[in-house]
Amino acid sequence: MTEDEPAAIYFDIPATDALGRLNVSGKLRAIEDKVLLHWKEKERTFARSASALKTVELDYDDIEEARILRKFFLRRFLILKIKDPRLIEEMPGVQLGSATLHLPRKSHREASKFVSLIDYKLSQVAAERGAARLEKFDL
Repeated sequence: MTEDEPAAIYFDIPATDALGRLNVSGKLRAIEDKVLLHWKEKERTFARSASALKTVELDYDDIEEARILRKFFLRRFLILKIKDPRLIEEMPGVQLGSATLHLPRKSHREASKFVSLIDYKLSQVAAERGAARLEKFDL
C-alpha cells in the first residue's frame, strides 16, 4: 500500500442500551492528511429514526492508538483511541475516547492496512516534531 492510497474499513458497534436502540454502523477512512469517521445509528425494525450520517474529522495527531484485537476464531475488532475524548463523545458505544469497532469479514484485510498506515503517520508526525525541536535550538 502506498502512502497516497486511502484505507477504508466498515464497522459496527452493537447496542449498548437495554432496548437495543443505540446500534451504530459506519466507515472509517484514512486519507492523505486526516482520518474521516462516518457513522450513524442503525434503523430500527418497527420505528423509523431520523438518524443522519455524521462525520468526524480527525488529524493523525489526534489518534493515540489503533490496533486490532482478535477474539475467538474469526471475530476481529479495531480498538481506536483518541487523545481528546470530546471529538467522538456523541457517538454511542464510545467510552472516554476509546471505541471498540466490530469488523465484518470484508474489512479484515483493510483493517490491517489501516493500522499500518496509522502507525506510519504517527511516526511521521513524531519525526516532524523532533526535527522542529532541533531546528529551534540550531544556532
